Amino acid sequence: MKRQIVWIVVVALTLSGCAARQKTVTNLPAGVTQAQAQNWDTAVANLDKIAQTVTTLRQAVIALNQQTITDSTGTHKVLPDGSTYVAILTSIGKIDQAEIDASNFLKAQPQNWGVDAQTKVKNEIAIIQQEIAAINSQGLTGIKSQSAQNQVQQLVNNLSGLATLILSLAA
Repeated sequence: MKRQIVWIVVVALTLSGCAARQKTVTNLPAGVTQAQAQNWDTAVANLDKIAQTVTTLRQAVIALNQQTITDSTGTHKVLPDGSTYVAILTSIGKIDQAEIDASNFLKAQPQNWGVDAQTKVKNEIAIIQQEIAAINSQGLTGIKSQSAQNQVQQLVNNLSGLATLILSLAA
């Protein structure tokens, strides 16, 4: 099971790497600058990376719920059923929904990184950051293995970094 979680973390780190993006955009919509189109493209790419990382995080959390650990008090789940498990999954669901909303909004307006698009994306990223904070404050302590906590924390840190990158695109 540890190998599975390590593999999930490796995949997430690989997916969160920088992908080559379009440098010059042709056939821009009227009123859209080259910089706006590039920022739109970068935002869409990073939202896709958030989606991939959230999927990996969800799989890791579910795997931890199914994995057991034995210590001096007996054998129990690494992430037991209960309020912590539910809170983490709820936050993951809210992050997923905010990413989907932002991504769908941007894809409905190709290459448009105007004020309205930036505002919508900023609002969705604020939700993502709020849920990341919730996972950090309440969720990680419920994981009964320091190694597993560290692995989940790395995924959460990746999400936070991607959210920050998207916010940096907004004026």
